[in-house]
Amino acid sequence: MKKAATLLLAGTLAAGAATALPAQSGFALKGHYVFNDSKVQDARDSDFEDIPSADGFSIGAEYVLPMGIGVGVSAYTEGKATEFDTETSSFGVLAEANYFFKLPILPVSPYAGIHAGLGRYTIESIDDDTPRIRDSRTQLGFQVGVRVQATKMIGIDGQFRRVSDSASEDQSPDLERNQFLIGVTLF
Repeated sequence: MKKAATLLLAGTLAAGAATALPAQSGFALKGHYVFNDSKVQDARDSDFEDIPSADGFSIGAEYVLPMGIGVGVSAYTEGKATEFDTETSSFGVLAEANYFFKLPILPVSPYAGIHAGLGRYTIESIDDDTPRIRDSRTQLGFQVGVRVQATKMIGIDGQFRRVSDSASEDQSPDLERNQFLIGVTLF
């Protein structure tokens, strides 16, 4: 399994380098699977013999300026996307800011950033309660990751996120404070 993952990553990098795509900028939609840190650590201990199932999922939007600064918003929740009930399920919302490091020639953008919790909502309650930042400067969360631009329209993301104080309080007990995200970005 480890060889397959290495070959997939190498193939993605080679395909991206062959097309010499520019680093990502502008508007993007993104979706991720969320994995708790403990599940990832267990998988590492077993040499990834058993791939862990996702603990949740996330969707969001971002805008990356030409200078590499990206701002966006993401909503995430526990459980499977197929089991999400738009009428009763709730989701945590984060405001994010990232800096994308542009590497010459390669379509790979490592990034680092901060986020603040905006609260927990249902689809119906978002109209009644305006989202606002609930973390102070010392309570912000952070994320580090890498985005590989596989094609002109698709990026593949891998991210580690340490959830902010308020987001940690607002999220389901099924989700841990340290999370790994794997996902796709559409440019």
